[in-house]
Amino acid sequence: MSASLPLPRPDPLFGSLRPNGFRVEGRAARRDESGCPAWARGRSLGFWLGANLAVMLAYLALGWAVGRFFAAFGLFPAPIWLPAGLAATAAMLGGWRLLPGIFLGSFAVNAAVFEGGAALAAVISLGNALGPLAGARLTRAFRPATGLFTRFRGVTAFLAGAVLLHAMLTATIGSLGLWWLQGAAPAELPAQWSRWLLCDAGGTFYFAPSLLLWLQVERTPDGGPGRLPLLDGAVWLGTALLGAGLFALKLPPGLPAAQLVFLLAVPLSWIALRISLRAAYTLLTLLCVIASAGTVAGFGPFQNGGGGNPMLSVGMLIVLCAMNVLTLQALVSERREAEAALAAANQGLEARVAERTAALRRQAETDGLTGIANRRSFLDQAASALRREQAGQGAFALVAFDLDHFKAVNDGAGHAAGDAVLRLAAERSARRLGEGALFGRLGGEEFAVALPGAGLAAAVAVAERLRGALAGIALPAASLSEPIPGSGQLTASFGVVEARPGETSLEALLKRADLALYAAKAAGRDQVRLG
Repeated sequence: MSASLPLPRPDPLFGSLRPNGFRVEGRAARRDESGCPAWARGRSLGFWLGANLAVMLAYLALGWAVGRFFAAFGLFPAPIWLPAGLAATAAMLGGWRLLPGIFLGSFAVNAAVFEGGAALAAVISLGNALGPLAGARLTRAFRPATGLFTRFRGVTAFLAGAVLLHAMLTATIGSLGLWWLQGAAPAELPAQWSRWLLCDAGGTFYFAPSLLLWLQVERTPDGGPGRLPLLDGAVWLGTALLGAGLFALKLPPGLPAAQLVFLLAVPLSWIALRISLRAAYTLLTLLCVIASAGTVAGFGPFQNGGGGNPMLSVGMLIVLCAMNVLTLQALVSERREAEAALAAANQGLEARVAERTAALRRQAETDGLTGIANRRSFLDQAASALRREQAGQGAFALVAFDLDHFKAVNDGAGHAAGDAVLRLAAERSARRLGEGALFGRLGGEEFAVALPGAGLAAAVAVAERLRGALAGIALPAASLSEPIPGSGQLTASFGVVEARPGETSLEALLKRADLALYAAKAAGRDQVRLG
């Protein structure tokens, strides 16, 4: 408040001096242990001197405006102490480093504008500086990580700290100063304290949220989906014009306009939910200015008769609309973010289910030992390829091969060694196959290769290439104790067939390949036979 009566308590404000690039979207102004935002650390002394000078001048200007236009309605120097909102924003933005500017601005207002004594002005200014700082610290302590106005908890923290604790400390220190230095009667202190508290709280509601949002100290929650810019803009402009019209007229007594003006909360809620909280609170601040100026000039619905101080009604309008907009936006923001989190969780779950399904499909289609297609998967793929080639009158060849004397490997060296041979045979064979070839294990030591688009000659060339690759695999030494002909290298027998025109049965084709394979076995193994 002011000198002859308590002034509102300023907080370190640093809005207009915000350095270029300072933007806090999801997490407003990260602070160190001293309570200073990250961007403020390391600033020069000259920077802070300039910042404090700007705070002092802004506080002095608002205090002068309060004394000039509002003091006629009592409630200390004014029914609404506008510098309180400036101080609250400064405390949120600059912390204790801007306290000198707040203190000096308040001292100048109280000592010069309101002609209070130096001692009283100093006491009131101390409260005006400490109140916002304490309120900002409490607000930050409970501020949600997503932003002050994005959660109901954040709005509650703003009310408890920046509004109530701020106003209570300012009112308490100021009232005690009046009692101590001006001899105010103790019986009058409670009423004086409550008026002072309402005065400062109203000033914080008046400006602080708009400043915090426009200076990007706090993130402004976006509006809802499905916006209609023309309609939303028309509602914003229409509400502003309606407010200007209501408070520019002298209304006849008896009209219920004083009650109906509170319905402005409806379009304000629309704007908060459809556009953004910043747009809504900017409009609310504009309406507050219009309502205050019109009421002071003797116009508007609060001047058309009835008892009480008209500026009290303006204060109630500010508090009601501000609480409605902040609370509604916070609750809706919580719901929207919860829905977004649920949608993201569902997407993540769907992705994990799809990944798991794909893994199970791969597991069901893959031979667990060799890593190539298992019998079922190979036969399904090969049958589909055969039908496609026959439908397009293309060629299709099939190669079946069986590792020679594999039972002797298992019996002589053990199944672990036999498994190693199978894996190596599958790996060497897969490397020799071209793009488009289908390779699978039919069971045991028998493998098959489907060659869509390849004729018999090309299939024979593939079989010979595979036979050469397998010949480079040395058999386990223990298995050589068995009577295995050859030089101790792995060999295989191959059967190669080509699909006849109109032959669409893979089963029949595989039978012919097996017969050719058995013929290769009977002829001495380690060779390719045609079927």
